[in-house]
Amino acid sequence: MYWTRFIALLSVLYVASLFNVQVPKNVNEKFKYRMLCASRKFVGHACSIHGLLYPGVLSYIQCRRSLVGGRHEGSSSESFAPTVKLRRESFDGVKVNIYLPPSVGQSDLLPGFIYLHGGGLALGDVGSYDGMTRQISEQLNAVVISIAYRRTPENIFPVPYEDSLRAARWFLQNSDQYGVDPRRVAIGGDSAGGYLSAVVSQAIHDEAETPDFRLQVLIYPWTQMLDFKTPSYQQHPDDYLTTGAMAWFTALHLFGENISPQIMNTLATNNHTSDEFRNSATYREALSHSLVPTDMRPPATYTPPSKGDTVSEFGVHLWAESKDILMDPTACPILRADMSGLPTAYIVTVEADPLRDDGIMYAKRLEQAGVDVTWRHYESGFHGIWWTGPWFIFEDGRKIFRNMIEFVKPRL
Repeated sequence: MYWTRFIALLSVLYVASLFNVQVPKNVNEKFKYRMLCASRKFVGHACSIHGLLYPGVLSYIQCRRSLVGGRHEGSSSESFAPTVKLRRESFDGVKVNIYLPPSVGQSDLLPGFIYLHGGGLALGDVGSYDGMTRQISEQLNAVVISIAYRRTPENIFPVPYEDSLRAARWFLQNSDQYGVDPRRVAIGGDSAGGYLSAVVSQAIHDEAETPDFRLQVLIYPWTQMLDFKTPSYQQHPDDYLTTGAMAWFTALHLFGENISPQIMNTLATNNHTSDEFRNSATYREALSHSLVPTDMRPPATYTPPSKGDTVSEFGVHLWAESKDILMDPTACPILRADMSGLPTAYIVTVEADPLRDDGIMYAKRLEQAGVDVTWRHYESGFHGIWWTGPWFIFEDGRKIFRNMIEFVKPRL
C-alpha cells in the first residue's frame, strides 16, 4: 500500500512538472498551449530514457521521429479534406506526396503548390503534415506536392536543399503531367521548410530553363544561422521553440552527429562568427537589427550589438570550420546579394518566436530589392502554431491558414 501511494504521488508530481510551463502572455488558448508543451516534454523524457539503452544523437532523433512522425498520414488525416486524393511518387529520385483535388484532370489546368515541411531539418515529415497539405489542396483547388527531403543528421548541408531543389525543378518542368499550369505554381513552407522554400525559390529564379514560381509563402521562416542575438532571440529564448533548440538544429545541419555541448553552447551564445564579420558590410546590410521595427526592440528586453563583444578561442575555431557554409546563401538565404526579381512573397511572423526577426529581416531585404512583399505579424502566435495537428489545432493557427489562403488563391 505504501509503495502504491508513493508511486501515485510521484506520478502526480511528474504530471504537474509537465504542465509547469511559462505561457507567453499574448498566446490564446493557454491550457491547450500547456498541453502541447507537456506532450513535447513527455516525448523528450521518453527519448532520453531510450537513449540510456541506445545512446547517441541519431538514436534520440529516431525516437522523436517514431513518436511524433508520419503515423498521422492517410486515413487519420483524411477528415481534414476527405475529397483530396493522395499519391506517392518520386521526382528525380526524391520521394513526394501528391495531393489531387477532385477537379484535377478536367478541362482547365490547375494551380500547383509545393510544400516543404518544418521540423528543424531533423524532425517532421510529409506524414505528420498530411492534414495541412490536404487542406491546402482543397482550399486552393490545387495540386500540392509535399517533398520528403532527406533530413539531418544523417544528411547534412546541402542535402535537404538539393533534394528540395531537384524535386521542385522536376515538377515545374513536368507539371503538365499532373494537370498543372507551370506559370501558376507557388512554393511554401514553415520554419525550416520556410528556409528551404526561400533558397529553392532563389535557385529556380536563376535557372532560365525552368519556369519561375508565381509566389513564395514563408511561414515564420528560418533565414540565417549567423546571429543568435537578434531582438527576438533575446526576447523569446525559452518559448515553445527555444534558442537551445535552434542551436541544436543548426549544429545538426552543419555537422551531423558530430556535435558536442561546446558546439551548441557556442552557437546559442552567439560566439560562432568573427569580429571581422560582425563589422562587415554584409552584416550591416543583411543582418542589421535596424531592419526590425523599433517597437520590437524595447530597451527592457533588447541589448544591441556592441563592438566590445569578442569571440572565444573555440568560437574562432568553429567559425573557421563552418564559415564557408554559414556565408553560403543556400544555407542562409538572407545573404543573397541580389534579391531583385524574386517571386512575390507572403511572409508570416509570430511574436513568441526566436525566429520572428529572421522573417522580418528577410521581408525587409526583399522589399529593398523591389520585390512585392506582404508581411503579416501575429502578436498572439507562437512558433509551431501554423500546424500542430492533428490533435492540437489552435484557433489562431486556423486564422493564419485562412489569411494565407485568402492571399494566395486570387494570385495563383
